[in-house]
Amino acid sequence: MRTIAIIDDNSSFAEILCYELVRRGYSAQRAHTGADGLALVARESPGLVFLDLRLPDMSGMEVLSRIKRCSPDIQVVIVTAHPQLSTALQAIKNHVVDYLCKPFAFAELDGVLDRAFRDGPVAVAPARSEPRRDDGAIEMVGPSEASVALRTVIRQLARSAVRAVLVTGESGTGKELVAALYHAESPRRHGPFVEVNCSAVSETLFESELFGHERGAFTGAVGARRGLVEVADGGTLFLDEIAETPLACQAKLLRFLDDQTFLRVGGSKKARVDVKIIAATNRDLKAMVADGTFRGDLYYRLNVAPVALTPLRARPDDILPLAEYWLGRVSAAHGGRVVGFTPEVEELFLRYPWPGNVRELRNLVERLVILSPGDRITPAQLPSDFWTPPSTAFLSEMERARQPASAPSGDGEEPRAKGTDKDEDASLDELSHAHIRRVLAKVNGNKTKAAEILGISRQTLRSKLASSR
Repeated sequence: MRTIAIIDDNSSFAEILCYELVRRGYSAQRAHTGADGLALVARESPGLVFLDLRLPDMSGMEVLSRIKRCSPDIQVVIVTAHPQLSTALQAIKNHVVDYLCKPFAFAELDGVLDRAFRDGPVAVAPARSEPRRDDGAIEMVGPSEASVALRTVIRQLARSAVRAVLVTGESGTGKELVAALYHAESPRRHGPFVEVNCSAVSETLFESELFGHERGAFTGAVGARRGLVEVADGGTLFLDEIAETPLACQAKLLRFLDDQTFLRVGGSKKARVDVKIIAATNRDLKAMVADGTFRGDLYYRLNVAPVALTPLRARPDDILPLAEYWLGRVSAAHGGRVVGFTPEVEELFLRYPWPGNVRELRNLVERLVILSPGDRITPAQLPSDFWTPPSTAFLSEMERARQPASAPSGDGEEPRAKGTDKDEDASLDELSHAHIRRVLAKVNGNKTKAAEILGISRQTLRSKLASSR
């Protein structure tokens, strides 16, 4: 199968282009920066590259020059929303296959591919019924009860007739991953998956970006353009950071969600699409409704099937499996030199609160692997955050928790206080055990309720209680 690389910082465009190429029988991979694109080209040696001219870290022309210098036989197609005569001439000098101006009809791809591959794509086997996906990109790791339950809920919702799902959770808990897994598990998995970052779309461009525009609708509209909801037709539309949608635009979005019809800007004929909607936010939408910063009718329209993600600190059973998973992936990409963590690092990982959740864990493991001098990650390599003592307020709360409580522990024993009279003499283990005893006291020794409040399994709670005796 011939491989095609897509280097474009617009993830939605790259996703759709990738889908169109795969549908035509090619293998397609994508990168969103010049550096990642060059690495992809070096690793995969594609026969064709679709290259955007404006990338976040370098110009597309620089990437083109470096590709041609290292691999002159690789064919390149320039794609840009900002055509210029100078870049077009330079592209011609570098013998590019074509110079496409966004937006372009995907029907144009057939001619481009014919010129790039005169003999056409290598024949491929018929499509299978399983989801077509990048397992590394959407695999959900974690043996905790919360993670297992989440995977079950996603699969049930994906295969149901529910039209809208609202995913909430702290930053870094994996809302994008949930959306991708939802799409991969649904009957629409072979259709487009289009992501819209609502915080990045200005109020003036919101309607045009989502619903498209007709030629002459406004200054600069030199041609008709499909909006993202139209691009997502037959697939899934992921509205990330939905809470950041400007209030004036929320009514337009609500009208679309009601019947999935819309008008292009400057158009007079309604169009209809068939998409499933996933919205995500790390904000409290109910509080925003009360404050008048988010429409109540839009909130209840989106909140048909709510999915709340648990922060990493509340599911400690997932920490080490996630760390090992990311270490395996990152180490393999860097020669497989680093093989694991020392027991001391694993203990520190379990004690750390992970305010940045899974994203923080992933980024930390990647940094540790890249900079590791040996084959195992040691405590000396961890940042200072892992050695900073808890705040004074936290220590005071834990000190109060260490005082004897009158409620039984649930096993016929009084919770035992331990430690010294001074906060600074308390170890992390003592603070953790003191907090557990305090929660047990508040729920009159009910271990099931205490485990629920602490965000751990009852078995983990019993293990921690046993270790404190």
